[in-house]
Amino acid sequence: LLLVGILFHAIQAEQLTKCELFQRLKDLDGYGGVTLPEWVCTVFHTSGCDTQTIVNNNDSTEYGLFQINNKIWCRDNQIPHSRDICDI
Repeated sequence: LLLVGILFHAIQAEQLTKCELFQRLKDLDGYGGVTLPEWVCTVFHTSGCDTQTIVNNNDSTEYGLFQINNKIWCRDNQIPHSRDICDI
C-alpha cells in the first residue's frame, strides 16, 4: 500500500479513465501476483476510478481508489482506535 500511496500522491481529486489508471499503475503489474488488468478491474469496481470516492459502511468509512478502510488500514477522526496497519 505504501507503493500505491506514493504512486497516487500527485493525483488527488481526479476521475480517471481506465486507460489513465492503466498507465499510472503499470509498475504494479505482477505485484503480489496480481496482473495489471486485475488491478484496474479492482479499482474500477471499487471506486469507479474516482480518487475522491468515500463509502460509508456500517461503522466504518472507505476512502479513495482502493477503498482503504478506516477500521483497519488508516486512522481518521471517526474511529480513533483504528488498527491503522498502514500508519496513514
